Amino acid sequence: MTLDQYRLALIGVARHYKRYPVRAMENGWQGRVEVRLVIGANGSTQKTSIKISSGYEILDKEALDMIRKAKPLAPIPQSLRGREFTVDIPVIFDLQTG
Repeated sequence: MTLDQYRLALIGVARHYKRYPVRAMENGWQGRVEVRLVIGANGSTQKTSIKISSGYEILDKEALDMIRKAKPLAPIPQSLRGREFTVDIPVIFDLQTG
């Protein structure tokens, strides 16, 4: 499994934790957030941060939360174990698709 495959697996798991904030829906807020996840050589999360903001703090926080919840459930591939790596995960908040 490659870094791209791991990123896709993480996106797949994260979908289950996606909650569109009610306040954002009521205000018609939508956007794309890119979350940067730095995984240490020991497999633990070193840092979770916003690489690209949606422009709405509430959507950015929700994206961070869903990635934090998903990370433990997406196994790190053997090929990436034992070294630090970074993965960027896009999260799209769209009022049409959720």
